[in-house]
Amino acid sequence: MKKHIKVRLTADLSRYAPGLVAGVEGYTIGEYGLWSRGSDRFIGVCFPGIATLDVLWKSVEIIDEAYLEEVAFLRKKQMIELKSARNVIMHVGPRGGFRYLSYEYTSMDGAQCSVSNGNKTESEHLIEVLKQYGVEVEVRNER
Repeated sequence: MKKHIKVRLTADLSRYAPGLVAGVEGYTIGEYGLWSRGSDRFIGVCFPGIATLDVLWKSVEIIDEAYLEEVAFLRKKQMIELKSARNVIMHVGPRGGFRYLSYEYTSMDGAQCSVSNGNKTESEHLIEVLKQYGVEVEVRNER
């Protein structure tokens, strides 16, 4: 996780420090306190002149243009590389619950890569893209 990403607060957190109202801007500092060290749902954020604290990701909006451009470029690159995906397997538990998605692909620079993704929402999106590209997705039951 890149540090010092400009963010804007979207929630009222004035109960934690005066001035932490929706619209105030700050920047991420990575793992800061107990919550951000223990859960990826939180990130340490410095609000200059106000406070530094752990904030839920859903309570901030990323406004850093350079970071957003980089993310958009990486997503576009990923979609191009997915066209070369093979050995795509959705691993499910004994009762059919999602465990993870694994696949191999060739990167744009020619490297052979293997991926394992345990995020169900992201994996569902990837599967839809792979189906659009005509790539078969095997479902494998595991114990």
